Amino acid sequence: MKRLVLIMSLSTLFLNGCVQTMILDEVQLIHSIGYDYYDEDRVEGTVSLPVYNMEGAIESEIITAVAKTSRDARLELNAQASRPLHSGKITTILFNEELAEKTGIMPILDTFSRDATIGMRNFVALTAGSTKEILETTYPLEMEVASYIAELIEQNMERQNIPQANFHLFMKYYYEDGRDPFMPYLKQSEEHLQVDGVALFKGDRYVGKLNLTDSFVMKILLEPFANGTYEIELGEKNEFAVLRNIHSKTKYTIEKGTNTPDIDLLIKFKGKVNEYSGEEISPEKLKEITVKVTEKLESDARRLISLFQEKNIDPIGMGSRVKGKNYHFNLEEWESYYPNANINVKAEVVITETGVRE
Repeated sequence: MKRLVLIMSLSTLFLNGCVQTMILDEVQLIHSIGYDYYDEDRVEGTVSLPVYNMEGAIESEIITAVAKTSRDARLELNAQASRPLHSGKITTILFNEELAEKTGIMPILDTFSRDATIGMRNFVALTAGSTKEILETTYPLEMEVASYIAELIEQNMERQNIPQANFHLFMKYYYEDGRDPFMPYLKQSEEHLQVDGVALFKGDRYVGKLNLTDSFVMKILLEPFANGTYEIELGEKNEFAVLRNIHSKTKYTIEKGTNTPDIDLLIKFKGKVNEYSGEEISPEKLKEITVKVTEKLESDARRLISLFQEKNIDPIGMGSRVKGKNYHFNLEEWESYYPNANINVKAEVVITETGVRE
């Protein structure tokens, strides 16, 4: 027994000796980092560092550097810092649209993936303008910019129209056969920042953007979820209804054993009317709304899938699903077939309550 205790004690000692300790007072923690296109050979990196004021509240300090690679940028940033920069508390990694479109972002993400201090659940996002300007801005009701951005993205994924996305999922989808990655798209307007849709990628390059309505439809095609809103126009002039998603999911039926299958999608949507422009919702009007939602969901999903096929991108992982049904999956054959694949969409809609005064 004594021998066992001795071995365990020595093992603990050796393990502790292998762990690199970090004293918080001796480092500066990066909370958010952004990368902008500078020129064809260089990127501009900006970090947001938390600073505690005299009242104990957290504010942000910004450091910026221009370099050829993200590693070189990190060296330049450290050269400006009073203490070594540490990545262990990064919550968001931002990329400027121009950078993602012209050069791709995988060299930067690959560097992060090799850093054991960085969590894989960190948010990644594309920005319409400069990430530096976003990180430099003081936003209303928020003292610390990194927390504001992280909470903004999380809220739009958990309760609104944006599908789940983070560093881990982007890397997973990038390397997965039959799938392309995506991330939230951020847009700044004066002193406000908003999630403006989903940024689409072919590999690691930005190729297009979905608005919030199309992001909702894409989310339905990707994952079962509740929350999010969907607006439809009705028969009368200026007549519309806004629906709140109670629960939705999509069932995929894929022909087995072939790289060129017929694919059937069944969207099941259960919702309630949150807002209606008319005076009241009669049983006949509720039936009309149900029919319109069914037609619009089918139409939007078909249009979205056609867009993906035209751009030859697969953010909903159609190819990955086909691979799961075919033991002898051939990626090259599937990719040749995908732009003209026979994909059918049907929707079943149930509106359980109105949620508005009738």
